[in-house]
Amino acid sequence: MFFSGKKFNNWGRNIHINPKKISPKTHTELKKIINNKNFIVHGNQRSYGDACLNKNMMISMSNFDQIRYFNKKSGIIEIESGMLLKDLLPIIIKEGWFVPVTPGTKYVSFGGMVANNVHGKNIQKNHIGHFIKEITLLNLKKKILKCSKKKNKKIFTLTIGGFGLTGIILTVKLQLKKISSFYLHQKITEFNTFKEFYSISKKVSNYNYSVSWIDSFSHNKFRGLNYLSKHSNTKKEEDFFFNDRKIDPISLFISRLIVKNYFLLRIFNFIYRNYKKHFYNKLSDINEIFYPQDYFTNWNRSYSKEGFFQIQFVIPENKFKKILTEISYFFKKTRTFSTFVVVKKFSERGRYLNYSGTGYSISFDFKIDNKFKAIKLFFNELTKKYNLRVNFSKDLIINKSSALNYPEFKLFKKEISLLNRKKKINSFLSERLGI
Repeated sequence: MFFSGKKFNNWGRNIHINPKKISPKTHTELKKIINNKNFIVHGNQRSYGDACLNKNMMISMSNFDQIRYFNKKSGIIEIESGMLLKDLLPIIIKEGWFVPVTPGTKYVSFGGMVANNVHGKNIQKNHIGHFIKEITLLNLKKKILKCSKKKNKKIFTLTIGGFGLTGIILTVKLQLKKISSFYLHQKITEFNTFKEFYSISKKVSNYNYSVSWIDSFSHNKFRGLNYLSKHSNTKKEEDFFFNDRKIDPISLFISRLIVKNYFLLRIFNFIYRNYKKHFYNKLSDINEIFYPQDYFTNWNRSYSKEGFFQIQFVIPENKFKKILTEISYFFKKTRTFSTFVVVKKFSERGRYLNYSGTGYSISFDFKIDNKFKAIKLFFNELTKKYNLRVNFSKDLIINKSSALNYPEFKLFKKEISLLNRKKKINSFLSERLGI
């Protein structure tokens, strides 16, 4: 068992702590750790928010990173929770399979994907939970449980999107997606108004994935690019691999200028939008379609020492323009801007605090500066006013008062307390929301 006392921060680099960090190697060592009070389990620490942070003790599952079972004909695979998506992809792609739902980075653990019930760019079935067959869980009674829709169903449902509060996820059994190639056909379309955006977002029936990058918006303008893609049958004789590239000093300097200066950001967006709409690769690989932000593995350093945060929520289609107009007025009034705005058509059901709803999922990235409190207050009031569903797995700012609006918040808290007695497992998120 490895112990570390190094300083620690989340991916947003906005919370800095110095917990005891433990990296157990066996189930026996994990069971000993359960005797401790006040800990959280984590994977690769790619969470934007505070869902996998604990100032007392953090348990890394990095040593549990093996494939337990893989049926290459059916695509059923069982993976240890500490395995990273980037390590699995080359193995399964070679055999003609892909993960059915992937987040925007491949540097995540499968335990983290389950605990946050991650979503991606899927036009349909956009939760990893749709494809989970079974979870092996070590509970606080030191028992190893097999959980599925047929066995220990309640624990199974609570664990998917349960933020790691139900126990320690050991393995995940998953149904993979059959593919013929690691290439996809891509189509990029520009839009300049809400009407154009609505029209484009409805013409997706021939594609598997959709996402829109927003350049700018106001009460009468909504400008950006829509990306559509679908798996291709095109095969090329080359190996599929990932390059782990750190951001170089020049790129870091330029990116820090852009995220700090609104006018430089506008210039960059203008150049990027016009380049992309004319000179994009119609046949692109999985890396380019799903993981463009992974071009630099440590792109989060582009922000200041105070870091950045993201907020993501679902807006019903009939309120989309109204709410976006309200946000644009706030930006103008406070001279605030988001460095990155992404929109996805979204329609997902989900229990408890799972990220769900019907309409458009939108996310904003903000550097943390002297406007942080104003932004935090505004979005708490906005989400509460319109009863918007927030993605808590990325969240840093929503308070308990806003969370109480969720129909199943109290039920989630009650059922978690039955599994997590005395709140042995807890995080900054669970403390903030009073779970």
